[in-house]
Amino acid sequence: MGNLKEYSKEIKETAANLRIIDDALFRLMGEKPGVCEEILRTLLDMPHLQVVKVSVQSVVQSFQREITLDALCMTQDGRYCNVEVQKGNSNDDIRRTRFHAAALTAKYTPKGADFKNIPDVTIVYISEYDVLKNNQTVTHVTRCMKNDESYVPVKDGEDIIFANTCVNDGSDKSELLQLMLNKEAFYNDKFPQISNAISYFKETEGGQSEMCKIVEDYAKEYAKNSIQEAIEAKKLADEAKKLADEAKKLAEEEKRKAEEEKRKADEAESRAGKAIERNYRLIVNILSGRTYEEAADMLGISIEDVKEAEAAIKAIDK
Repeated sequence: MGNLKEYSKEIKETAANLRIIDDALFRLMGEKPGVCEEILRTLLDMPHLQVVKVSVQSVVQSFQREITLDALCMTQDGRYCNVEVQKGNSNDDIRRTRFHAAALTAKYTPKGADFKNIPDVTIVYISEYDVLKNNQTVTHVTRCMKNDESYVPVKDGEDIIFANTCVNDGSDKSELLQLMLNKEAFYNDKFPQISNAISYFKETEGGQSEMCKIVEDYAKEYAKNSIQEAIEAKKLADEAKKLADEAKKLAEEEKRKAEEEKRKADEAESRAGKAIERNYRLIVNILSGRTYEEAADMLGISIEDVKEAEAAIKAIDK
Protein backbone atom coordinates (compact mmCIF):
# COMPACT_ATOMS: atom_id res chain seq x y z
CA MET A 1 0.00 0.00 0.00
CA GLY A 2 1.53 3.32 -1.09
CA ASN A 3 1.91 6.39 1.06
CA LEU A 4 -0.84 8.98 0.55
CA LYS A 5 1.74 11.56 -0.53
CA GLU A 6 2.78 9.38 -3.46
CA TYR A 7 -0.50 9.84 -5.30
CA SER A 8 -1.30 12.67 -7.69
CA LYS A 9 -3.77 15.44 -6.97
CA GLU A 10 -6.17 14.00 -9.56
CA ILE A 11 -6.08 10.55 -7.94
CA LYS A 12 -6.72 12.05 -4.49
CA GLU A 13 -9.63 14.15 -5.75
CA THR A 14 -11.19 11.18 -7.51
CA ALA A 15 -10.79 9.06 -4.38
CA ALA A 16 -12.27 11.79 -2.17
CA ASN A 17 -15.39 11.92 -4.35
CA LEU A 18 -16.03 8.19 -4.26
CA ARG A 19 -19.39 7.01 -2.92
CA ILE A 20 -20.30 3.57 -1.62
CA ILE A 21 -22.31 2.89 -4.78
CA ASP A 22 -19.17 3.43 -6.88
CA ASP A 23 -17.44 0.17 -7.82
CA ALA A 24 -14.04 1.18 -6.47
CA LEU A 25 -15.21 2.12 -2.98
CA PHE A 26 -17.81 -0.65 -2.78
CA ARG A 27 -15.06 -3.15 -3.47
CA LEU A 28 -13.14 -1.86 -0.44
CA MET A 29 -16.24 -1.53 1.72
CA GLY A 30 -17.32 -5.07 0.89
CA GLU A 31 -14.10 -6.44 2.33
CA LYS A 32 -14.87 -4.96 5.75
CA PRO A 33 -16.53 -7.40 8.17
CA GLY A 34 -20.21 -6.74 8.66
CA VAL A 35 -20.79 -4.29 5.79
CA CYS A 36 -22.41 -6.73 3.36
CA GLU A 37 -24.15 -8.42 6.26
CA GLU A 38 -25.71 -5.09 7.26
CA ILE A 39 -26.82 -4.42 3.68
CA LEU A 40 -28.36 -7.89 3.30
CA ARG A 41 -30.06 -7.84 6.69
CA THR A 42 -31.73 -4.56 5.83
CA LEU A 43 -32.72 -5.13 2.21
CA LEU A 44 -33.80 -8.76 2.70
CA ASP A 45 -35.68 -8.09 5.96
CA MET A 46 -33.54 -10.75 7.68
CA PRO A 47 -32.22 -9.12 10.88
CA HIS A 48 -30.51 -12.33 12.03
CA LEU A 49 -28.82 -13.24 8.73
CA GLN A 50 -25.14 -14.05 9.15
CA VAL A 51 -22.51 -13.71 6.42
CA VAL A 52 -19.62 -16.13 6.90
CA LYS A 53 -17.59 -15.26 3.79
CA VAL A 54 -17.31 -12.37 1.34
CA SER A 55 -15.40 -12.36 -1.95
CA VAL A 56 -15.19 -9.06 -3.82
CA GLN A 57 -14.68 -8.88 -7.59
CA SER A 58 -15.16 -12.64 -7.88
CA VAL A 59 -14.78 -13.91 -11.43
CA VAL A 60 -17.20 -16.63 -12.50
CA GLN A 61 -16.76 -18.43 -15.82
CA SER A 62 -19.99 -20.05 -16.88
CA PHE A 63 -21.97 -20.66 -20.06
CA GLN A 64 -19.12 -19.46 -22.27
CA ARG A 65 -19.16 -16.02 -20.64
CA GLU A 66 -17.07 -14.53 -17.84
CA ILE A 67 -18.72 -12.30 -15.24
CA THR A 68 -17.21 -10.31 -12.36
CA LEU A 69 -19.30 -10.08 -9.21
CA ASP A 70 -19.05 -6.99 -6.98
CA ALA A 71 -19.48 -8.85 -3.67
CA LEU A 72 -20.30 -12.54 -3.40
CA CYS A 73 -21.44 -13.48 0.09
CA MET A 74 -22.04 -16.85 1.64
CA THR A 75 -24.50 -16.97 4.51
CA GLN A 76 -24.45 -19.29 7.47
CA ASP A 77 -27.30 -21.36 5.98
CA GLY A 78 -25.35 -21.95 2.74
CA ARG A 79 -27.08 -19.39 0.52
CA TYR A 80 -25.03 -17.47 -2.06
CA CYS A 81 -25.86 -13.75 -2.15
CA ASN A 82 -24.39 -11.55 -4.86
CA VAL A 83 -24.54 -7.83 -4.09
CA GLU A 84 -24.18 -5.72 -7.25
CA VAL A 85 -23.98 -1.92 -7.49
CA GLN A 86 -24.83 -0.18 -10.75
CA LYS A 87 -24.60 3.54 -11.53
CA GLY A 88 -25.34 3.85 -15.24
CA ASN A 89 -28.08 2.07 -17.14
CA SER A 90 -26.95 -1.42 -18.07
CA ASN A 91 -27.74 -3.00 -21.43
CA ASP A 92 -30.45 -5.16 -19.82
CA ASP A 93 -30.48 -5.24 -16.01
CA ILE A 94 -33.28 -7.79 -15.74
CA ARG A 95 -31.65 -10.37 -18.01
CA ARG A 96 -28.29 -9.58 -16.45
CA THR A 97 -29.51 -10.56 -12.97
CA ARG A 98 -31.12 -13.66 -14.42
CA PHE A 99 -27.80 -14.67 -15.97
CA HIS A 100 -25.88 -13.96 -12.77
CA ALA A 101 -28.25 -16.18 -10.79
CA ALA A 102 -27.96 -18.97 -13.36
CA ALA A 103 -24.15 -18.67 -13.50
CA LEU A 104 -23.84 -18.84 -9.71
CA THR A 105 -26.19 -21.82 -9.56
CA ALA A 106 -24.15 -23.69 -12.16
CA LYS A 107 -20.80 -22.66 -10.64
CA TYR A 108 -21.56 -23.82 -7.11
CA THR A 109 -23.60 -26.93 -7.81
CA PRO A 110 -21.42 -29.99 -7.11
CA LYS A 111 -20.97 -32.35 -10.05
CA GLY A 112 -23.67 -35.03 -10.04
CA ALA A 113 -25.60 -33.34 -7.22
CA ASP A 114 -29.30 -34.08 -6.82
CA PHE A 115 -31.52 -31.18 -7.83
CA LYS A 116 -32.67 -30.85 -4.22
CA ASN A 117 -29.06 -29.96 -3.33
CA ILE A 118 -28.72 -27.10 -5.83
CA PRO A 119 -27.65 -24.05 -3.79
CA ASP A 120 -30.03 -21.19 -3.05
CA VAL A 121 -29.02 -17.98 -4.81
CA THR A 122 -30.00 -14.36 -4.17
CA ILE A 123 -29.03 -11.40 -6.34
CA VAL A 124 -29.26 -7.98 -4.66
CA TYR A 125 -29.08 -5.37 -7.44
CA ILE A 126 -28.56 -1.80 -6.17
CA SER A 127 -28.88 0.97 -8.77
CA GLU A 128 -29.12 4.74 -9.07
CA TYR A 129 -32.18 4.35 -11.32
CA ASP A 130 -35.49 2.52 -11.09
CA VAL A 131 -34.74 -0.64 -13.07
CA LEU A 132 -38.32 -1.92 -13.03
CA LYS A 133 -39.88 1.58 -13.39
CA ASN A 134 -42.48 0.71 -10.75
CA ASN A 135 -41.73 3.61 -8.37
CA GLN A 136 -40.72 1.28 -5.53
CA THR A 137 -37.53 1.48 -3.47
CA VAL A 138 -37.13 -2.29 -3.18
CA THR A 139 -38.81 -4.99 -5.26
CA HIS A 140 -38.55 -8.71 -4.66
CA VAL A 141 -38.70 -10.74 -7.87
CA THR A 142 -39.26 -14.47 -7.66
CA ARG A 143 -40.68 -17.22 -9.86
CA CYS A 144 -44.45 -17.60 -9.58
CA MET A 145 -47.19 -19.91 -10.80
CA LYS A 146 -50.54 -18.68 -12.07
CA ASN A 147 -53.42 -19.82 -9.86
CA ASP A 148 -56.73 -18.78 -11.39
CA GLU A 149 -56.31 -14.99 -11.70
CA SER A 150 -53.52 -14.59 -9.14
CA TYR A 151 -49.84 -15.49 -8.97
CA VAL A 152 -48.40 -17.64 -6.19
CA PRO A 153 -44.63 -17.72 -5.49
CA VAL A 154 -42.80 -20.96 -6.26
CA LYS A 155 -39.91 -21.65 -3.91
CA ASP A 156 -37.13 -22.68 -6.26
CA GLY A 157 -34.23 -21.21 -4.28
CA GLU A 158 -33.68 -18.18 -6.53
CA ASP A 159 -34.52 -14.61 -5.51
CA ILE A 160 -33.76 -11.29 -7.17
CA ILE A 161 -33.93 -8.07 -5.16
CA PHE A 162 -33.95 -4.78 -7.07
CA ALA A 163 -33.16 -1.75 -4.90
CA ASN A 164 -32.65 1.82 -6.03
CA THR A 165 -31.53 5.15 -4.59
CA CYS A 166 -33.91 7.32 -6.63
CA VAL A 167 -37.19 6.32 -4.92
CA ASN A 168 -37.15 7.36 -1.25
CA ASP A 169 -40.11 5.90 0.63
CA GLY A 170 -38.86 6.95 4.06
CA SER A 171 -38.11 3.38 5.17
CA ASP A 172 -34.91 2.03 6.75
CA LYS A 173 -34.14 0.51 3.36
CA SER A 174 -34.27 3.94 1.71
CA GLU A 175 -32.20 5.41 4.52
CA LEU A 176 -29.51 2.81 3.88
CA LEU A 177 -29.62 3.33 0.12
CA GLN A 178 -29.36 7.12 0.46
CA LEU A 179 -26.20 6.68 2.56
CA MET A 180 -24.62 4.96 -0.42
CA LEU A 181 -24.67 8.30 -2.28
CA ASN A 182 -22.68 10.23 0.35
CA LYS A 183 -19.23 11.51 -0.59
CA GLU A 184 -18.40 12.36 3.02
CA ALA A 185 -18.01 10.24 6.15
CA PHE A 186 -21.11 9.79 8.30
CA TYR A 187 -22.34 7.93 11.33
CA ASN A 188 -25.78 6.35 11.45
CA ASP A 189 -26.82 4.38 14.53
CA LYS A 190 -28.88 1.99 12.42
CA PHE A 191 -25.90 1.03 10.29
CA PRO A 192 -22.77 1.03 12.49
CA GLN A 193 -20.71 -1.34 10.33
CA ILE A 194 -21.21 0.76 7.19
CA SER A 195 -20.61 3.95 9.17
CA ASN A 196 -17.35 2.68 10.66
CA ALA A 197 -16.12 1.50 7.28
CA ILE A 198 -16.87 4.77 5.47
CA SER A 199 -15.26 6.74 8.30
CA TYR A 200 -12.10 4.67 7.95
CA PHE A 201 -11.85 5.29 4.21
CA LYS A 202 -12.79 8.95 4.31
CA GLU A 203 -11.09 10.13 7.53
CA THR A 204 -7.92 8.06 8.03
CA GLU A 205 -4.72 8.22 6.05
CA GLY A 206 -4.64 4.45 5.72
CA GLY A 207 -8.18 4.36 4.32
CA GLN A 208 -7.50 7.24 1.96
CA SER A 209 -4.35 5.50 0.72
CA GLU A 210 -6.37 2.36 0.02
CA MET A 211 -8.89 4.39 -1.98
CA CYS A 212 -6.12 6.11 -3.94
CA LYS A 213 -4.51 2.77 -4.66
CA ILE A 214 -7.72 1.24 -6.01
CA VAL A 215 -8.48 4.38 -8.06
CA GLU A 216 -5.01 4.14 -9.55
CA ASP A 217 -5.52 0.43 -10.24
CA TYR A 218 -8.84 1.15 -11.90
CA ALA A 219 -7.20 3.88 -14.00
CA LYS A 220 -4.44 1.49 -15.09
CA GLU A 221 -6.96 -1.23 -15.87
CA TYR A 222 -9.08 1.27 -17.81
CA ALA A 223 -6.02 2.41 -19.77
CA LYS A 224 -5.02 -1.19 -20.42
CA ASN A 225 -8.53 -2.05 -21.61
CA SER A 226 -8.65 1.10 -23.72
CA ILE A 227 -5.37 0.20 -25.40
CA GLN A 228 -6.58 -3.35 -25.96
CA GLU A 229 -9.87 -2.06 -27.35
CA ALA A 230 -7.93 0.28 -29.64
CA ILE A 231 -5.78 -2.64 -30.81
CA GLU A 232 -8.88 -4.75 -31.40
CA ALA A 233 -10.59 -1.85 -33.17
CA LYS A 234 -7.56 -1.38 -35.44
CA LYS A 235 -7.47 -5.10 -36.11
CA LEU A 236 -11.15 -5.04 -37.04
CA ALA A 237 -10.59 -1.93 -39.17
CA ASP A 238 -7.67 -3.58 -40.96
CA GLU A 239 -9.74 -6.69 -41.54
CA ALA A 240 -12.63 -4.58 -42.82
CA LYS A 241 -10.24 -2.72 -45.16
CA LYS A 242 -8.84 -6.01 -46.39
CA LEU A 243 -12.34 -7.30 -47.09
CA ALA A 244 -13.24 -4.00 -48.78
CA ASP A 245 -10.12 -4.18 -50.94
CA GLU A 246 -10.94 -7.77 -51.86
CA ALA A 247 -14.52 -6.79 -52.64
CA LYS A 248 -13.26 -3.87 -54.75
CA LYS A 249 -10.87 -6.19 -56.55
CA LEU A 250 -13.67 -8.67 -57.21
CA ALA A 251 -15.93 -5.85 -58.36
CA GLU A 252 -13.24 -4.56 -60.73
CA GLU A 253 -12.70 -8.11 -62.01
CA GLU A 254 -16.44 -8.55 -62.53
CA LYS A 255 -16.55 -5.16 -64.26
CA ARG A 256 -13.64 -6.20 -66.51
CA LYS A 257 -15.38 -9.47 -67.31
CA ALA A 258 -18.63 -7.64 -68.01
CA GLU A 259 -16.84 -5.18 -70.29
CA GLU A 260 -15.12 -8.09 -72.07
CA GLU A 261 -18.43 -9.89 -72.49
CA LYS A 262 -20.00 -6.67 -73.83
CA ARG A 263 -17.08 -6.22 -76.25
CA LYS A 264 -17.52 -9.77 -77.48
CA ALA A 265 -21.27 -9.28 -77.77
CA ASP A 266 -20.73 -6.04 -79.70
CA GLU A 267 -18.26 -7.77 -82.01
CA ALA A 268 -20.65 -10.67 -82.54
CA GLU A 269 -23.47 -8.23 -83.20
CA SER A 270 -21.25 -6.33 -85.65
CA ARG A 271 -20.24 -9.52 -87.43
CA ALA A 272 -23.85 -10.63 -87.58
CA GLY A 273 -24.87 -7.22 -88.93
CA LYS A 274 -22.18 -7.35 -91.60
CA ALA A 275 -23.15 -10.89 -92.53
CA ILE A 276 -26.78 -9.86 -92.86
CA GLU A 277 -25.77 -6.83 -94.94
CA ARG A 278 -23.70 -9.05 -97.24
CA ASN A 279 -26.61 -11.41 -97.55
CA TYR A 280 -28.98 -8.54 -98.34
CA ARG A 281 -26.59 -7.17 -100.99
CA LEU A 282 -26.36 -10.62 -102.56
CA ILE A 283 -30.13 -10.76 -102.76
CA VAL A 284 -30.30 -7.26 -104.24
CA ASN A 285 -27.64 -8.16 -106.82
CA ILE A 286 -29.60 -11.19 -107.88
CA LEU A 287 -32.79 -9.08 -107.97
CA SER A 288 -31.16 -6.70 -110.44
CA GLY A 289 -32.94 -7.12 -113.79
CA ARG A 290 -35.34 -9.71 -112.36
CA THR A 291 -38.76 -9.63 -110.85
CA TYR A 292 -39.31 -10.26 -107.13
CA GLU A 293 -40.82 -13.61 -108.03
CA GLU A 294 -37.85 -14.66 -110.15
CA ALA A 295 -35.33 -13.61 -107.49
CA ALA A 296 -37.27 -15.36 -104.74
CA ASP A 297 -37.59 -18.53 -106.82
CA MET A 298 -33.88 -18.49 -107.65
CA LEU A 299 -32.84 -18.05 -104.00
CA GLY A 300 -35.50 -20.30 -102.50
CA ILE A 301 -36.85 -17.56 -100.23
CA SER A 302 -40.09 -15.67 -100.01
CA ILE A 303 -40.92 -12.54 -102.00
CA GLU A 304 -41.24 -10.70 -98.62
CA ASP A 305 -37.62 -11.63 -97.80
CA VAL A 306 -36.48 -10.23 -101.14
CA LYS A 307 -38.39 -6.99 -100.57
CA GLU A 308 -37.00 -6.73 -97.01
CA ALA A 309 -33.43 -7.08 -98.31
CA GLU A 310 -34.04 -4.41 -100.95
CA ALA A 311 -35.47 -1.99 -98.35
CA ALA A 312 -32.58 -2.60 -95.93
CA ILE A 313 -29.90 -1.90 -98.56
CA LYS A 314 -31.66 1.28 -99.68
CA ALA A 315 -31.68 2.46 -96.06
CA ILE A 316 -27.98 1.65 -95.63
CA ASP A 317 -26.93 3.34 -98.85
CA LYS A 318 -29.09 6.43 -98.39
